[in-house]
Amino acid sequence: MSFWICTEEKPLTTHFYYFTQNFDLPLDSADISSARLSICADSRYRLYINGTFAGEGPCQGSEYTRYYETFETAALKPLFHKGYNEICVEVLYLQENSFISIFRGSRPSLWIDGEIEYKGAQAGQEKFCFGTDASWSCVREDNVTFRHFPGIHISTPPGEEVWGAPKLVEVNIIQLAPPQPRGFTVFGLADNYLLEPRPIPQLEYGCPEQFKIARRGDNFLEIDAGTYTTALPTISATGAPGSVIKIIYSESYVTKDAAGNRFKGMRDAVYTDPSAEFGGMVFDVIHIPDSGTITFTPFWYRAFRFIRLEFSDPSVHFDSLTYSTCFYPFPLSGSFESSDQALEEMWKVSINTVKCCAHEIFIDCPYFEQQQYDMDSCLEMLFTLRMIDDLRLPFKSVTDLARSQIYNGMLQANYPSVMTQIIPNFTLFWVLMLREYVRYAPFGDETRRQASELLGTMDKALESFEIFRDETGLMGANPYWSFVDWVPGWPGGVTPGGMEGEPLTVASMLFVAALRCASEVAGYCGRAARSAEYAQRADELSALINEKCWDNDAKLFRNTPYRREFSEHTSLWAVLSGIVTGAEAKDLMERTMNGDIPVAHCSFSMGFFLFRALEKAALYDKYAPRLFEGWQRMLDNHCTTWCENPDSPRSECHGWSSAPAYEFSAMILGAYPEEDGYRTLRVKPHMFVLNTEKASGSVPTPFGPVKISLSRTAAAPGTRTYSIDITFPDGSSFAKENCADGEEFRFTLDKA
Repeated sequence: MSFWICTEEKPLTTHFYYFTQNFDLPLDSADISSARLSICADSRYRLYINGTFAGEGPCQGSEYTRYYETFETAALKPLFHKGYNEICVEVLYLQENSFISIFRGSRPSLWIDGEIEYKGAQAGQEKFCFGTDASWSCVREDNVTFRHFPGIHISTPPGEEVWGAPKLVEVNIIQLAPPQPRGFTVFGLADNYLLEPRPIPQLEYGCPEQFKIARRGDNFLEIDAGTYTTALPTISATGAPGSVIKIIYSESYVTKDAAGNRFKGMRDAVYTDPSAEFGGMVFDVIHIPDSGTITFTPFWYRAFRFIRLEFSDPSVHFDSLTYSTCFYPFPLSGSFESSDQALEEMWKVSINTVKCCAHEIFIDCPYFEQQQYDMDSCLEMLFTLRMIDDLRLPFKSVTDLARSQIYNGMLQANYPSVMTQIIPNFTLFWVLMLREYVRYAPFGDETRRQASELLGTMDKALESFEIFRDETGLMGANPYWSFVDWVPGWPGGVTPGGMEGEPLTVASMLFVAALRCASEVAGYCGRAARSAEYAQRADELSALINEKCWDNDAKLFRNTPYRREFSEHTSLWAVLSGIVTGAEAKDLMERTMNGDIPVAHCSFSMGFFLFRALEKAALYDKYAPRLFEGWQRMLDNHCTTWCENPDSPRSECHGWSSAPAYEFSAMILGAYPEEDGYRTLRVKPHMFVLNTEKASGSVPTPFGPVKISLSRTAAAPGTRTYSIDITFPDGSSFAKENCADGEEFRFTLDKA
């Protein structure tokens, strides 16, 4: 029987703990017929079997659930051998408020349960069982301290991460009760940890790649990965004992213009100007031990393009400088090729950006917060589903965020997290995210069950917004952060007037959009009455918005009922929420995009939704090229990931900016699930929007990838025609010559 074990001490600071057990196995690994090892730890672990890394976890989850990993025969069989074997688990126990997306208890803890079965063994040797109990040993690493690290080690005491000769201290182990089968005792009391199996695969590490030397000096060396990435760097160095090496991670160099203002220029440029800054705030520090050599790899991935190595002893020599990429597994089934090299490059940058923001959770940015935000995740899920056909991380993200709901119905803005942050609009983006998950997931009972389990969360979330209605009937003041978009002149990303408690038009429009999405989800789940209620509430609020927020002189919606200020945001959400439709929607977007009235413009975070409003208003071909100019500027600056916002961005890698992935797949190739689950595939190519001569690619669906090939055809002057060739997952195909621009095709993929 396996037990939870933990240290007797309750540490107040972050430490590494090494839990170890040795045992003898009667036969060689070739005789193993099956093997299993289930494991969980507090707070985070890396598992080694006979000195070889076997896996890590626990997968980031909710406050109430800790995931456990199970490693099976294929992974374990090569690691065990006859005779002496050692299991060592490196457990990182986190102090309060550090690594905020990981929950922790009061002590470093570990649980392992495993068994090995042999084939053709003698009686008594058929099965070997092992697991955690009081016989395990544990030592604490006291030669490593932790410092402030945004998103990872947040609010910890300042200091340096020091690596030298190991200083290990034995600690006593307490044996706790074994986990209950369902996490609760017979009296309904919760177990120490409520365990669920890991719902996603292990992170994928690439083969070691060499850094290039960027710049060197007497006491520093700067190295270049060649592209922005998330990875585990490995630094091997030789030098005088006690020598200090500081490893600084940077997204890009930062320089100054003629006026002395800091800015980011060409992202691959290595500046020799003394005024240029390396631009890194995340760092590790290592000390060369008495042996004179050290090899260092951080416990958690780092995000970087460049690394600067600063050393106290000029004689320090670096024997090896490599890195291994670290992402959620991305077996690409979606693709995009074009005769326009810039479009192909945008697709590649989109893939790299999304990969750098996808690990055990979707994250906003890998360099700073590393937090799973509702709005960011809604977008990242859509972009991901244009690249891969794996729905496990998207569904985990939907359920993670649902589990963050607080007493009044609001969802936390980012979760998992040991702190609480509320952005009301982000709760609404979660409703939109749930609707999109239902759209892309396989149609049927399993998706219906998944969505039905979240109906209560959705209903309570939507009901919570009723308390924010003011005397106008619109969404008024709230005690949280009313973030809309990073627009210059909008303090904290809040529409002017929001800080003063005025009702924000966008907030009410988002609520309408969420109600309409909720109506569709409820209908999918067979809840007709609830679906009708949501639709009626959306209609009623739409009428109020038209009455209170429409400016009859400007023919635009005001940002608040009390200010004659306007934005692309109010127009696009008026269209996407269905407050205006048809010719009225087209007229509104025309005035917004090309009118005489000044409007605040969307940043990349809202760019995707502006694309959708133009699509819905039948203006995509006319105005989408203008929007793509922002992404082209990033390409011109040699960005290898998409930035958080235009101009001088704080973050060089933000998943929410990866709209080109969607645009090329859903708009240029034209593939869209017209019926939930891609039962009906609509193909409406926008072949001429970016003047590409040829475009092709594959689009993931629950039935397999759909391959689409497009090519312009010669035609009379002033006409625009193209040929199309589609190959479906079952091997059948469709082809047509001289298709008219804007022509639509529909196909039934669900042949059952």
